[in-house]
Amino acid sequence: MNAAAPRSDQLLAFAQAHKRFAVALPGGAEWNARRAEALERFLKLGLPTQRDESWKYSPLRLLEKRVFELPRTAPVPLAADAVASHRLAIDDVRPLVFVDGRLMPSLSDSRATGSGLYCEPLAEALSRNPQELLDRIAVAGDGAGERLTLLNLAFLADGAIVRVAPGVVAPALYLLFISSRSGRVGHGRLLIDVGAQGQLRVIEHHIGPAEDETLSNCVTDIHLDDGADLEHVLLVEGGRRGVILNSLRAQCSGTSRLSQYRVLISSLYSRASLHAALLGRDSAIEANSLVLADQREQLEVHSVIEHRTGHTHSTERFRGIASDRSRGVFNGRIVVHPGAVKSESQQSSRALLLSEQAEVYARPQLEILTDDVKCSHGATTGRLDPNMLFYLLSRGLDPETARAFLIRAFLADALAHLQSAPLRLELERRIARALPRSQQLGDLA
Repeated sequence: MNAAAPRSDQLLAFAQAHKRFAVALPGGAEWNARRAEALERFLKLGLPTQRDESWKYSPLRLLEKRVFELPRTAPVPLAADAVASHRLAIDDVRPLVFVDGRLMPSLSDSRATGSGLYCEPLAEALSRNPQELLDRIAVAGDGAGERLTLLNLAFLADGAIVRVAPGVVAPALYLLFISSRSGRVGHGRLLIDVGAQGQLRVIEHHIGPAEDETLSNCVTDIHLDDGADLEHVLLVEGGRRGVILNSLRAQCSGTSRLSQYRVLISSLYSRASLHAALLGRDSAIEANSLVLADQREQLEVHSVIEHRTGHTHSTERFRGIASDRSRGVFNGRIVVHPGAVKSESQQSSRALLLSEQAEVYARPQLEILTDDVKCSHGATTGRLDPNMLFYLLSRGLDPETARAFLIRAFLADALAHLQSAPLRLELERRIARALPRSQQLGDLA
């Protein structure tokens, strides 16, 4: 399905409405100018088209319909019990709750700041020190993958700044993003900076109402200093009519390590993008993605991992399951730049189709621009192994339980390296409920 270009009168009305809206946003004249610059570039470039390789299979007409709605100036209040019904059942985390992209202190844990861990609402930081954030938040480029980041910047109002002091092992943060009701649009922004030898786990959980039309366009910007260690988990449960877009950019310096997990369970349309740069010798990234698409959902993960210096390491795994008439997409590109000798990279893509109409498009790519490296990639797409299914049936299992065992085995390595066992078990429970024949798989989880 090709995207129809927005009409000139539609763009003009959108720009005029944005001008009125942006006056009330924090940061003063300098930030109003930065937002206006981002919007002008976004409107000039337009949405991506299906001529752009990474958007080839995306439902762009659906995206256009949601993008050109203005966010509201204030979030809809939510009761604490409504928030609690969405939360992951895990302890030993400090929750921060965002409604329509805005941090809600009344629903968040006041202990999120202290002992070397610093958290601040982005709106407060914009008002307190706008120049510092002008230097920290750069204007995105003109590439097709940057358009949503430009849109996020044009409407930047709130989010959070998370900083870990050097050498501090910080408590885990649970960032819960909730779209409150139909017609809401949110453009949250997270800045995560981990100092030298610091450690942090961040769980970023995006929730949409079950049957409401919503749009969340969140950007996460990560800086890791020498020896820093960050585990970042993105969980998307957008509801049957929600659109959730997430763009993550990471810069890994020195010997830092980023462990990243993207788990997309439900949304009418969801897209999770990762762009990571390995900048220091022995810096490393492990990127794991798990997509569970059902009914007419379309769930996509995209990544670009750049080895910009030698002796850097990357591992990327994609596991996708599609059933009914759904579609999954994996587009992963690893670039080893000139001079990045002794770098190592492994990329693996596996997809499982549970119905005749389901589709998974996988495009793993290696771009090697130097010698003396170790790189490999592979991709498979297929159905449940009939020989293994026959073996389990011959051992007395009923067909549904046998299929559940095989599906669980297929997904086993996607979350195997998570450091927190309670978090891994909670994710497995949610995955089990989301899969077809969930009762049988749930009994196994």
